[in-house]
Amino acid sequence: MIKNNKEQRTKNRENLKIYYLPYTNHQLPITNLGFTLIELLIVIAVLGSLATIVLFSFPGATKKARDSIRRSDIKQYQTAMEVYANKNDGKYFAASGNIVTQCGSAPRPLELPTCPDDPKPPANYSISSTTSQYVLWAQLETLNDAVSPAQIQFFFVCSSGKSGLKNTNPPTLSDC
Repeated sequence: MIKNNKEQRTKNRENLKIYYLPYTNHQLPITNLGFTLIELLIVIAVLGSLATIVLFSFPGATKKARDSIRRSDIKQYQTAMEVYANKNDGKYFAASGNIVTQCGSAPRPLELPTCPDDPKPPANYSISSTTSQYVLWAQLETLNDAVSPAQIQFFFVCSSGKSGLKNTNPPTLSDC
């Protein structure tokens, strides 16, 4: 029985050597774990190219994202205009044209840490204001279903609180 156990252990050791590369007493068994540097670089390159393809295959999503930024920026300017009016006896500052140049000029009428500009130049945010009312607007890239592709669509906010979309021509104070 003891002899059979010894023989069995010897056979088990010989069977185990099949799974490892040959080694001497001073070497550890060699196992192939992990990936080579070349394999990792190839995977990274493939993932990068797939990400690029996905990014450029959804231009509608990027246009909608920029339009969301525009709406948010116009609302931020609206808040800044209301803060200005609260500090100046209910009077807005009179301006027309690009609101970013009005915001950043000295003395700075609007107390904003930065003056956000349109995410896709050369477009810009516009203002038309008197001391009693204002309208702010931005041109959008995406159009509603009711708008023909030849038209332009604007998002606007007014001092009266009215906001919305206007087609073809930029909004004026009379639209408020």
